[in-house]
Amino acid sequence: QKEASKAFHKQQELEAAQALAQKLEGITVKVTAKGGSAGRLFGSVTAKEVAELASAQTGSPIDKKKLMMEDIKAFGTYEVKAKLGYEVSAKFSVSVSEE
Repeated sequence: QKEASKAFHKQQELEAAQALAQKLEGITVKVTAKGGSAGRLFGSVTAKEVAELASAQTGSPIDKKKLMMEDIKAFGTYEVKAKLGYEVSAKFSVSVSEE
């Protein structure tokens, strides 16, 4: 019975990861930040900020640790990969523009 329960929960987690991947796939998360000359930002856009904005946009919680990205230090559009577990991943864009 424990094994059946474990398999059921694993299946539910897999389905949740696939549903989140469908929501994330192809969206563009828009971030506004203050910047200086030459397109550089004051500070950087972190995985935490991107995770919060993507969570708000999809309506599903996203852990910043699941995002594969470097801190963004310049304006532009970047591709971010989210590894959601169970070999499920999604790619989406992050667009950074000036405030």
